[in-house]
Amino acid sequence: MKEQEKNNLKRLLWLGNVHSFFPDRSAMDLQQGYNEWLYHKQAFQKLYAEMDLARLKEMVDRVPRVDLEAGIMLTFHYGPYRLVPRYLLAMGYKVTLLVSADVLLREETDYCRELNIMGLSKDYFECLDAQNPMVLRKLCQAVKAKRMVVVFLDAHESLANNADKDREGKLRIAFGAHYFYWRTNMLKLAQRLGISVSVTHMEVRKQGDQQSWQMRIPQIVLSTRDKNRQDALLKAFEVLQQTFQAMIAGDWTAWENWTLLHRYTVVKKQNRSASINSTGSWLMPFTLGHKAYLFDIATRGFFEVVCKNK
Repeated sequence: MKEQEKNNLKRLLWLGNVHSFFPDRSAMDLQQGYNEWLYHKQAFQKLYAEMDLARLKEMVDRVPRVDLEAGIMLTFHYGPYRLVPRYLLAMGYKVTLLVSADVLLREETDYCRELNIMGLSKDYFECLDAQNPMVLRKLCQAVKAKRMVVVFLDAHESLANNADKDREGKLRIAFGAHYFYWRTNMLKLAQRLGISVSVTHMEVRKQGDQQSWQMRIPQIVLSTRDKNRQDALLKAFEVLQQTFQAMIAGDWTAWENWTLLHRYTVVKKQNRSASINSTGSWLMPFTLGHKAYLFDIATRGFFEVVCKNK
């Protein structure tokens, strides 16, 4: 698939996902939001190259020290989120990053290079494969070794995963005109074992006419003293939801996951049709592999345009 075709497909899925959560937004708002989202991605890549560990260390040394217990640091794929582990390294913490297998090698290579430049041992940074069946045990071992384990919370929106039998292990998050779920097994494990959990994310700070992205001061979600408190989990869920809603309200176009929600959407069989029968659909034409299609933003359905010879 050509790069241009990939970009067109990504754009259509982005528009469809945003429209499902914000159906009141006009086509102009959606397109403007997508343009801002693209601008953010390009700006963040430049920021990653500029904000190395040495520069971040100079920044954190100029502000009051925030001491955190070794434990789990929750964050989001929001803003220049890859700076969060760098901030923690610059603050002197040993970091364990929980990532998917396809990201693991890339992150390890980048961080090993920066650690070498800073003269720090490789022990300061490690990655854990999120798909490893022993990942929870390895996470606990990292905390026991006084490391900060960085975990990204993502939207997991799915009709199948929202079934009643699955709801007990997930936290339902109201978002726009829709909702999604966060898995709660890690928080339940942390409370049971008395592991400290905090949350942070990147945010824009303005100084006069200039603005810059910086890591938000971490907020405690669970402390080691919450091990036997019955209401601790409910309060933790409340803090996480408020944090997420405030983050999105700051700039909803800076959330990377808009393009990923479609991966978890299950289309019911009865909704599949060889023709478009929905009323008031927004249809966008595009080409892919030398074929013409229409994309229905409301249903996120693809329809091939076929010319039939009489």
